Amino acid sequence: MREYKYSQEIPQMMFVFGEVQDPNPETVNLVEDIVRSQIIELIIQARALATRRGARYLSAEDLIFLIRHDRGKVNRLRTYLSWKDVRKHAKDSHGDGGPGVEVDTLEEEEKLTAKAQKITIKLPWEITTIYSEVLKQSGHQSDDEEDEDDIEAHEASIQRLREADEATRAMTRDEYQHYSDCRQASFTYRKGKRFREFLNLPPHLDLKQNDDTIDIVGFLAFEMVRALTIGGLNVKRSLESRSADVSVSLGKRKAVTGSDSPNKKARADSPDTFSAPLSTLFLPPPEARTALRPEHIQDSFSRMQRDWAHTRSSGMRNWRGGLMRTGVALI
Repeated sequence: MREYKYSQEIPQMMFVFGEVQDPNPETVNLVEDIVRSQIIELIIQARALATRRGARYLSAEDLIFLIRHDRGKVNRLRTYLSWKDVRKHAKDSHGDGGPGVEVDTLEEEEKLTAKAQKITIKLPWEITTIYSEVLKQSGHQSDDEEDEDDIEAHEASIQRLREADEATRAMTRDEYQHYSDCRQASFTYRKGKRFREFLNLPPHLDLKQNDDTIDIVGFLAFEMVRALTIGGLNVKRSLESRSADVSVSLGKRKAVTGSDSPNKKARADSPDTFSAPLSTLFLPPPEARTALRPEHIQDSFSRMQRDWAHTRSSGMRNWRGGLMRTGVALI
């Protein structure tokens, strides 16, 4: 039996995304298995792209190319990489402990450095022409067009912060402290060795140490846990609403069929009729939330695969017939 490496971090991530504080261990293990298989499939596809380019190792562009259709995720990754370069250059330039600098001057230098770094980070498949550079130099291209990706990434982060605010509005101080600690859960932060053992890749697929690829893969693994948790919660919510509708309809049917019997009518009118309490000392309250079961995660993952298969098979394609190899969809 395989040893699970993130039995503590994945429950914390799921709790941040709306799951109960103590999820089902079988569900946590299933999420870890799915994330590991997805990451391995991602690295295999990215390695194939690197081989076509004639490169020996994976690069950040190979991983971003596979998720290029998710614009919000790509923008967050580009913003992360740009600010990582800014911090790296600032650390290299001011790491020798020079004389003090005024705050205004330091902020201006940081803005200029960040601007320069954001301009230099370009993706290879983006359309670049000499006309765009001429427009930038002449001043006809506004800053709003340049920062459109940053604005979209900022709006996505604001939406996530709004969701976190809604989730923590009724929490106490201790509960909010625990929630803040859970938000810091990560696959790769100070866990590089454990993450490599978690993937257990062969030498020709292994990732380079101290590289952006490990951080990007950890970020995508975090996003996969989020997608699986939110999808499982939606499946669970739909099943609960369906069962509630069925119980209400059955209750109405019993009320209609039982009204014809005089004995049942007299029994219903009698004051000695016993009705079960909604909540007692030994029964959970009716609004208590239950943990996700492995079936919810499996259904969520199968729906993602089904949607991707429908997208790939739509349109005029493969009229020759026969068997085709279908890949696994990346979350």
